[in-house]
Amino acid sequence: MSTSELPISLAEVSTSSLERLVGGLKSGRLPTPVSRDRLIAFGITGQLDAVSAVLSGHSKLACIALLQSVLAERSYRKRPPPELVWTGPEGAGAQARDTAVVLRELFESARKRVVLAGYSFQNAESVLRPLSEAMTAHGVEAHVFVDVKQPQTLVDEDLYGQAQLSLFLETSWPFPGPVPALYCDRRALRPGGSGAPYCSLHAKCVAVDSTRAFVSSANFTLRGQDRNIETGVLIDDPHFAAQLDRQWMSLVAGGFVLERK
Repeated sequence: MSTSELPISLAEVSTSSLERLVGGLKSGRLPTPVSRDRLIAFGITGQLDAVSAVLSGHSKLACIALLQSVLAERSYRKRPPPELVWTGPEGAGAQARDTAVVLRELFESARKRVVLAGYSFQNAESVLRPLSEAMTAHGVEAHVFVDVKQPQTLVDEDLYGQAQLSLFLETSWPFPGPVPALYCDRRALRPGGSGAPYCSLHAKCVAVDSTRAFVSSANFTLRGQDRNIETGVLIDDPHFAAQLDRQWMSLVAGGFVLERK
């Protein structure tokens, strides 16, 4: 039975009652098959007819699955909708949030972990400063994936990659205190040109505490934050944010990126 087929009166059952029912079924304090008498003995009286009609005749696992689907749907509906984020001029009636403001708020709100990927960080001190401050003040761990300039000739890939990642710190991280873990795509450490494939880390996105995510066309530069026309989306969805976090960190686990030592 899908949630759309459940009696509409089930919508009147409180979330706390639904959660209590799930707990009772899992612990065995509410035995199955569920009946009116067993519900009353368990202490459920509100919307008794609706609850008993939905759960009657189902196994313990089916009852739990039904109730959890309703709870999940309620939780999903409470999530804020995606927000449009914008850099550039705006016409009358525009309601997008400013890119620089969104990034600052995301970094300032971080308490555990930030995963950040960017194509360009040129002149990014003002953009990255709130992240540095969160790392210092709250012990936030930061993982930054950066694009590196692909060599034109054969090089020692590890040495070249380490030098490029250190260059990022020299040019884009002039802050005291902890530094982020830095990574680059190993494929970008091989020569490009003369028929060899070029590759770049062209993504621009952030995942904060596996709860909120930001995906944008804007680079982490003054131009990208203040002067270009750029668009992005802020997503307050733990499932999506955790998935984005895992996607990047799986590159580390799989050895697809070089980590700065």
